[in-house]
Amino acid sequence: MISFNFTHLQCFAAAAETGSFSAAGRRLGKAQSGVSTAVANLEIDLGTQLFDRSRKYLRLTKEGEALLRDAQSVIRGAERLEDRALSFCAEEDTHIRIALDEALYPDFIEHVLGPFEARFPFTELDLLTGIFNDVEDYVASGMADIGLVVSAGIPKRLETYTLLSYLPFQAAASATHPLTRKEGVTLGNLEDERQLVVTSRAAEKDTEVTHFSQKRWLVDSYATCAALVERRLGWAFFPASILATVMAERNIVPISLELELREHASPLYLIRSPHKTLGKAGQWLLRELGDFHKTP
Repeated sequence: MISFNFTHLQCFAAAAETGSFSAAGRRLGKAQSGVSTAVANLEIDLGTQLFDRSRKYLRLTKEGEALLRDAQSVIRGAERLEDRALSFCAEEDTHIRIALDEALYPDFIEHVLGPFEARFPFTELDLLTGIFNDVEDYVASGMADIGLVVSAGIPKRLETYTLLSYLPFQAAASATHPLTRKEGVTLGNLEDERQLVVTSRAAEKDTEVTHFSQKRWLVDSYATCAALVERRLGWAFFPASILATVMAERNIVPISLELELREHASPLYLIRSPHKTLGKAGQWLLRELGDFHKTP
């Protein structure tokens, strides 16, 4: 088995990338002679010549070109190892599990996950998605550490929760559905058409949407619901962020409801497990989630 010095690898890569031992020395903070000696020793260890030294500027041999890619890969791996170890010393979380209501996903990715990745690149995230009481079940059972849940009432199975805001819902249907062609749609109009109701996936089918129609289909996914609505198989209530997405991607438009039917909003809670101690990354998440989706 070939053994080699990691510093020798760094000197080899720096010399190849800069074109000279002196430039590599300046980059690494070493003397030119030290870099040259390190590369020579690496050539001895590997049993092959890495540079053609017969010209004014260094030139990689064919063997050197092939081995440079491997050397750079080893160096990058070592740097990642060092960065990850330093993050442990800084008391950053190695793994955080987040349960998220599907109604929040588009905004959450943009406003929370993007900045989080930039700040804590070595913290592993486990993202679980659910609808309504699915999220509370994940946190209460220990499957998730933090959750954002849309619920009609306060979480029943957890003591640690914060009310963040209220999430508006809007009725919508296909642009060719009879309901979208009316102004001031009444309760009677809604009762006459099939309502698609999004529910949780648990055995107890939880939903925060009022049942206006006796003709109902239950659906456990906003994506599936949108596909059914687009095909004129019913109308449904969508959270504001989800509706904005499906309106842009599908032939779906809001229903013009009578004034007394328009207001529909459900509480948004931040919940967390009492059994999980969070480090710097987790505490940052809690602060950001505490401001997430708050009404201005």
